[in-house]
Amino acid sequence: LILSASTFHGTKNQDVTEIADAFRLLSPTLGAVGASTIFAIALLGSGQNSTITGTLAGQIIMEGFVNIRLRPWVRRLMTRGLA
Repeated sequence: LILSASTFHGTKNQDVTEIADAFRLLSPTLGAVGASTIFAIALLGSGQNSTITGTLAGQIIMEGFVNIRLRPWVRRLMTRGLA
């Protein structure tokens, strides 16, 4: 999102609605390899963020609501495995 905002701000390409549009418009600026690499890093970061959020939510539910006490590494393994 930050990459697209900084690249497309002030240009005529402000109506990007899909990720394919963003890739197509970034390729001339960054090159196909550069755009692919940046998209891959962004998707990896997004997935990690989602997994960590699920792990923390699982920890709160297990400890607070269900009252299950586990070692931290076991709890993380369980919640990340489910995610």
